[in-house]
Amino acid sequence: MGDFQVAIRGAGTDHENVDRFEQKLEENINKLSEEIRTEAYQPRPIKRTYIDKPGSREKRPLGIPTVRDRVVQSAIRLVIEPIFERQFRPHSYGFRPNRGCKDALREVERMLKAGYTHVVDADLKAYFDSIPHGRLMQDVQRYIADGRLLKLIESFLKQDVLDGLAKWTPETGTPQGAVISPLLANLYLHPVDQAMEEAGYTMIRRFRCWTDG
Repeated sequence: MGDFQVAIRGAGTDHENVDRFEQKLEENINKLSEEIRTEAYQPRPIKRTYIDKPGSREKRPLGIPTVRDRVVQSAIRLVIEPIFERQFRPHSYGFRPNRGCKDALREVERMLKAGYTHVVDADLKAYFDSIPHGRLMQDVQRYIADGRLLKLIESFLKQDVLDGLAKWTPETGTPQGAVISPLLANLYLHPVDQAMEEAGYTMIRRFRCWTDG
């Protein structure tokens, strides 16, 4: 099990790990359901942790939500992912159902064999941490109209981050390690995919996998 899998299965800032949450699963789920129904639910601070970045001395920052928050985010993703998936372009491979980094590489290989001769390789530095909240929520609102759901999504963007003894509220970004972050990151880049397609360029887009560096 890699560092990433260990981190996301571990405890968040409330010190409750997956195994402990599962011991009272029905009780915990019912409590979360009631909190959401009554709009009393509030995400707890994210735990900042760092994992090795293969091929580099740098560490990759991860924001680990509490287990209860991961459960709620997973439920949100089940609802909104099919909506966004209907919009996403076929050459987008990052963190999508039944797609992955290896599929993107196979598509690049196929295109090279088909006669493409020019390749432009671009990388967005600290992309997840730099996504502006306001513009991201505008993109979400194009497809989601439910006010309570929008409020929940925004609350996950603004939940506090705890790094050792330091605590702050992020003004930008959606944390690597959160369940809905890859989906939101894909949504924010969707207009780029559309623009490249309309301009006649074939862009193979993927995220660098947290598990493969």
